[in-house]
Order: sequence, then C-alpha cells, then structure tokens
Amino acid sequence: MNKTSLMIMGGALVFAILVALMVSMKLAPSHPKEVVTTGTDVLVASRDMMAGEVLKTEDVHWESYPDNAVFGGMIKKKEQSDPNKLDAYGKPLKRDVLSGEPITTQAIVDAHGSGNYLAAALGPGMRAVGVSVKPETTAGGFISPGDYVDVILTFQVSLKGDAANFSDGVVQRVASETILSNVHVLAVDQNSKDDAHEAKVGRTVTLEVTKQGAQILSMAANMGEIAFALRRLGDKDTGTDADEKLTTDVSTSKVIQKIYQDEAIGGTKSSDTNIRLFSGNDVSNVPVRPTPQAPATTGE
Repeated sequence: MNKTSLMIMGGALVFAILVALMVSMKLAPSHPKEVVTTGTDVLVASRDMMAGEVLKTEDVHWESYPDNAVFGGMIKKKEQSDPNKLDAYGKPLKRDVLSGEPITTQAIVDAHGSGNYLAAALGPGMRAVGVSVKPETTAGGFISPGDYVDVILTFQVSLKGDAANFSDGVVQRVASETILSNVHVLAVDQNSKDDAHEAKVGRTVTLEVTKQGAQILSMAANMGEIAFALRRLGDKDTGTDADEKLTTDVSTSKVIQKIYQDEAIGGTKSSDTNIRLFSGNDVSNVPVRPTPQAPATTGE
C-alpha cells in the first residue's frame, strides 16, 4: 500500500468520525434553559382551621412562592408595614382553610362590610342578642365592644293572697337581681369593631350569650328595666358572688326596715302566720302554719 492510499484512508476515517459526532449531537435530547424566578413571601396556614375561627399569629407562617404563582388576594410580606402586626390578625375566617394553604383577603371576614363579621365572631353555640338601653343604664355610656358586663333586672313584684303575707318584710313592690353575669359585649349600636376602644353612648347593646341566656334576656325585657354593670378587665366570678343576698325595696331602704321592725315590736300587725327574722340589714319572714284549734266541747 503506497503513501497516497494511506492518506486517503486516514482522511476518510477522520471524516467518518466527524459525521458520527454530528449525528450523535443531533440525536441527543435537548435540555431547556433553566428559568430563574424570584420568590415572594406570602402568608400561609400552619394548621387546618374552621370557618369562624379567629386568625392568630401562631396559626400562620411566611412561605416563599414563585412570582409567577402569586395571585391576587394573597397577603404578601413585602406589602406589610409591620409583618408581625397584620390587619388580618384577630379577624374570623369566612371559610375552612387547610394547612399549607395561602391565607387570602377573601377568606377573612372584614369588619367594615365584607361578610357578617358579627356572626363569624360568635363562639360555638353562642347567640347574639340586642338589648335596648339608655345611657344611664350602661355605666354612663362607658361600655364598648369587647367589655364584659353583668346584666341587672329591676322589676315590680305583684303579690296576692298568701304570697303577700309570706313576703312581709322581704319586699313591698320592687326587686332587683343579676340575671346574667360576665357577659361579653359584641357591639354598641352597629359598631362591632372598636379599634380605638372608645366608649360610645348607644341605644342598643348586643351581647354574646348562650341559647338559654338569649331566652332570659328576651323575658327580662318584658319584665322590667335592664341595666349593665361594667366589670373590671379580667375579673372572674367567685363562690361568694354566686351566693348573693336578695335585693328588694325592703333590703335597700332603712326606712322600710324600721317600719317593719316597729310593727313587729308593737304588735300592730298580725304575726300568727309568719315569724320575722332580723339579721343586720336583712329581714326575712318564715311562714308558720297555725296550729289548728280543737273544737270546743260542752258538758251535758
């Protein structure tokens, strides 16, 4: 084999190698260019939450979402003046939210018109009841949404027959009692959201009560006048509060007590069916059935 033949064969080999490389590159799968996207921190649920639950800081966290996956209504961290104090905190949810789901403005009840804020703010099994009031019956108007009050009913007592006799020294005409204790104020008039916590003189106070409490309030509104006693923040009822004394016109007025006391001492009032007990300012009657007299007999 001469030199020329070797050169031709070598060139053919190199050409074949180049063709093979070109075909291999052509048939190889193409790799798309990597798309670089930036992320946006959005508010995400940390646990499953039910409709009506109030959103709290421990229920959510910030999670980075690709910019092309962010949609309207998401709460974005970069848009908040203070990411630790969001407007969404303290507001109830309109619907169920699953763990890992972004919290949207559409899922939160807005106190200023987006959905029934009051209905969503009620606790499980609770009812909202409005009570007509006067400024003098609402701690001078110093009652605001979020406060807690005692509900006091003052009413006239109508006594007849034996009931009137048994109640001598206990009540003349008027009695007063606390019918509900430590009740949450939801709204004053139609203001259920109180950012500044300023007192407002209203004509209707809406209270959060149980089903039975709603019935008691409805009945009380037809029995007499309702007043509210504003409670100290964080105040709780004790066993002493449950064992409260009767409050009537007799127990309140020393004049009426004195009249009953003088009558009892002077014997101007029949006491054959009652024993009147005096203990400080408290006066109570204990009914006693008179002993029946034996029929008189005549000797023959």
